[in-house]
Amino acid sequence: MALTNRDITIKGRLSYAHLFTPHAINQETDPKYSVTILIPKNDPQIQAINTAINNAVQDTVERGKFKQAIDPAATKYPPLRDGDSLTDSGEPRGEEFAGHYFIAAKASTKRKPFIVDGNMNPIIDESEVYSGCYANVAIQFYGYATSGNKGISASLIGVQKVADGEPLGGPATEAEDVFTAIGNTPPTNTNNLGF
Repeated sequence: MALTNRDITIKGRLSYAHLFTPHAINQETDPKYSVTILIPKNDPQIQAINTAINNAVQDTVERGKFKQAIDPAATKYPPLRDGDSLTDSGEPRGEEFAGHYFIAAKASTKRKPFIVDGNMNPIIDESEVYSGCYANVAIQFYGYATSGNKGISASLIGVQKVADGEPLGGPATEAEDVFTAIGNTPPTNTNNLGF
């Protein structure tokens, strides 16, 4: 794939990572591979990200999809969003979003993103790349105009894990977290339980 001036690789912390199995937000949407990239607000990458976003605006104008340039920051879902802002439902975002910008990137099931380690070896073990770890994320910004809505989105190309981090969302619940040992009891006969 030839790189364009709309392509960029961003180093950040991963959140809402659905990189191995496509995920649908609700029943009306198609499942997609997706990840949210958290970038500190004082990160020097922000300037390059804004340049790539502006290049996507110009590209979309040149291709005739936009009649004139738009301000991506003024759209309903800006490509680079403020983590300190409230969600659509008026709730604060998770504490990991505080002091960060974020980008939500997606890929269709027709183009699965590559996932590699620092030595460029493919990562097969899904537990290696998770919400909370740090990675380089390759994305491409593109313009869209559908149903009267215009904006710039991020297409997910691939992920290179850089470092571990504290998992977001807390650890998985274990049996020991919710049950205690009953002791020496015979195997349960489900017929006696009314099943």
